[in-house]
Amino acid sequence: MFSAQRLFRSARRPTASLTCLALSAALLLSGAAQADHHGKSHGNALLPEQSSLQFISVKNAAIAEVHHFKQLSGGIEDGAVEVSVPLSSVETMIPIRNERMQKLLFETGMYPTATVSAQLDMAPVMALDCGEYMTMTLPLTVELHGATQTLDAALRVSRMGDEIHVMTDAPLVISAADFGLAEGVDKLRTVAALDSISTAVPVTAHFVFSR
Repeated sequence: MFSAQRLFRSARRPTASLTCLALSAALLLSGAAQADHHGKSHGNALLPEQSSLQFISVKNAAIAEVHHFKQLSGGIEDGAVEVSVPLSSVETMIPIRNERMQKLLFETGMYPTATVSAQLDMAPVMALDCGEYMTMTLPLTVELHGATQTLDAALRVSRMGDEIHVMTDAPLVISAADFGLAEGVDKLRTVAALDSISTAVPVTAHFVFSR
């Protein structure tokens, strides 16, 4: 079920407003030129260098560590949002642990990619002023490790010029068992000689899209 709340924007300094206006004008002109060149607009593409997808693992019931994925791709087309995550790009800051997650947990040889998709009502989003944001609860379809689940996510959506920022307003908790990953978690625990690894994983995201 979709629900949204538009929030009052905070007062901004004149220089910030002028920056937003200048950025909007430049991006709109760029988007118009691209549409003229190709005959139509191609929606909003994900900007991977400005976007992030992170998750937290907890081992031995006390040690929490933050990991992320180095590669992301996707876009928004007519409100349809899709983000693809190459699972081999997982980054834990420890090379051997990266390899173990790829092989023992995600099994990237069989399941190389995870995808997140949703349907976003673009009308209220495009009505936002530069720097204004809105919150919403939106069902996300997550495809991971051969399984598909729909999860309700608390999101914050904002605009900055022609950019659309979509981020989690609260962590989304993924259950390893729901995606057939519980056995992989236990394999990681065994090979690392740990007492436990949590199978409930908080995930946060910040996706930036632009024409």
